[in-house]
Amino acid sequence: MNIVTVLLAGGVFLICGAFFRWRWLVDPPEEMSPYYSQALLKTIAGTKRVVWFTYFLGVLCIALALLKILQPYYPSVLGNR
Repeated sequence: MNIVTVLLAGGVFLICGAFFRWRWLVDPPEEMSPYYSQALLKTIAGTKRVVWFTYFLGVLCIALALLKILQPYYPSVLGNR
Protein backbone atom coordinates (compact mmCIF):
# COMPACT_ATOMS: atom_id res chain seq x y z
CA MET A 1 0.00 0.00 0.00
CA ASN A 2 1.48 3.35 -0.99
CA ILE A 3 0.94 6.89 0.24
CA VAL A 4 -1.50 7.77 -2.57
CA THR A 5 -3.82 4.95 -1.55
CA VAL A 6 -3.66 5.95 2.10
CA LEU A 7 -4.35 9.62 1.32
CA LEU A 8 -7.25 8.85 -1.03
CA ALA A 9 -8.83 6.36 1.39
CA GLY A 10 -8.33 8.72 4.31
CA GLY A 11 -9.84 11.64 2.41
CA VAL A 12 -12.90 9.66 1.36
CA PHE A 13 -13.24 8.32 4.92
CA LEU A 14 -13.14 11.83 6.41
CA ILE A 15 -15.61 13.25 3.90
CA CYS A 16 -18.01 10.35 4.47
CA GLY A 17 -17.65 10.74 8.23
CA ALA A 18 -18.49 14.42 8.03
CA PHE A 19 -21.37 13.88 5.62
CA PHE A 20 -22.98 11.12 7.69
CA ARG A 21 -22.12 12.91 10.97
CA TRP A 22 -20.32 9.97 12.54
CA ARG A 23 -20.56 10.85 16.20
CA TRP A 24 -17.05 9.78 17.22
CA LEU A 25 -15.59 11.92 14.43
CA VAL A 26 -17.66 15.13 14.47
CA ASP A 27 -19.29 15.09 17.91
CA PRO A 28 -16.89 13.39 20.35
CA PRO A 29 -17.30 13.71 24.13
CA GLU A 30 -15.72 16.89 25.47
CA GLU A 31 -13.88 15.05 28.26
CA MET A 32 -11.65 13.55 25.55
CA SER A 33 -10.32 16.98 24.56
CA PRO A 34 -6.87 16.50 26.14
CA TYR A 35 -6.35 13.37 24.03
CA TYR A 36 -8.35 13.78 20.82
CA SER A 37 -7.96 16.74 18.48
CA GLN A 38 -11.55 16.65 17.22
CA ALA A 39 -12.83 16.86 20.81
CA LEU A 40 -10.53 19.80 21.52
CA LEU A 41 -11.76 21.60 18.41
CA LYS A 42 -15.36 20.92 19.46
CA THR A 43 -14.63 22.44 22.88
CA ILE A 44 -13.09 25.54 21.30
CA ALA A 45 -15.29 26.12 18.25
CA GLY A 46 -18.36 23.88 18.44
CA THR A 47 -19.69 20.93 16.49
CA LYS A 48 -20.48 22.85 13.30
CA ARG A 49 -16.84 23.93 12.95
CA VAL A 50 -15.66 20.37 13.56
CA VAL A 51 -17.80 19.18 10.65
CA TRP A 52 -16.35 21.82 8.32
CA PHE A 53 -12.81 21.13 9.53
CA THR A 54 -13.32 17.42 8.84
CA TYR A 55 -14.52 18.22 5.31
CA PHE A 56 -11.45 20.43 4.86
CA LEU A 57 -9.09 17.66 6.01
CA GLY A 58 -10.73 15.18 3.65
CA VAL A 59 -10.41 17.50 0.66
CA LEU A 60 -6.81 18.29 1.63
CA CYS A 61 -5.93 14.58 1.74
CA ILE A 62 -7.43 14.00 -1.68
CA ALA A 63 -5.67 17.08 -3.11
CA LEU A 64 -2.31 15.86 -1.76
CA ALA A 65 -2.92 12.43 -3.29
CA LEU A 66 -3.70 14.04 -6.66
CA LEU A 67 -0.54 16.15 -6.45
CA LYS A 68 1.46 13.02 -5.75
CA ILE A 69 -0.13 11.26 -8.74
CA LEU A 70 0.55 14.23 -11.05
CA GLN A 71 4.10 14.82 -9.79
CA PRO A 72 5.87 12.91 -12.61
CA TYR A 73 3.97 14.85 -15.28
CA TYR A 74 4.66 18.35 -13.94
CA PRO A 75 8.10 18.18 -12.33
CA SER A 76 8.93 21.89 -12.48
CA VAL A 77 5.62 22.94 -10.91
CA LEU A 78 5.78 20.45 -8.04
CA GLY A 79 9.46 20.81 -7.21
CA ASN A 80 10.93 17.76 -8.97
CA ARG A 81 13.70 18.81 -11.34
